[in-house]
Amino acid sequence: MSPVTLYKRQREIVDYISQYIQRNGTSPTLQEIADAMGLSSLATVHEHLQALVKKGVIKRFEGAVRGIEIIDNTFSTAMQGIELPVIGYIAAGEPIDAIEGDYDTITVAADLVSKVKRCYVLQVRGDSMINEGIFDG
Repeated sequence: MSPVTLYKRQREIVDYISQYIQRNGTSPTLQEIADAMGLSSLATVHEHLQALVKKGVIKRFEGAVRGIEIIDNTFSTAMQGIELPVIGYIAAGEPIDAIEGDYDTITVAADLVSKVKRCYVLQVRGDSMINEGIFDG
């Protein structure tokens, strides 16, 4: 069995669907996909989705407005994780220099990481920034 390949537009659609599901907890409608891809025809979106179903990348639930499920995440850069080194910790309150140490790695969603090659993670210590959504650990 030969490996499945996706056309550029198909990959863009899979990435959009993945990102949408991650943000909203449900899949986008055909109209939302069309708008995001700059397509004026829902028939074109339908054709792309049918091709993705045939290739085994997505599953569609007939009759459901938001009935798309990604079943093969290998084609979605948004769903793939990237391991980043945790190189130290930093206080949540008053700014101090980051303290380096021997730490592990953490996997984060690829779409959260810049395309810059040298990324790392600092672990937050303290709870003074909880109201900003930055928690200890």
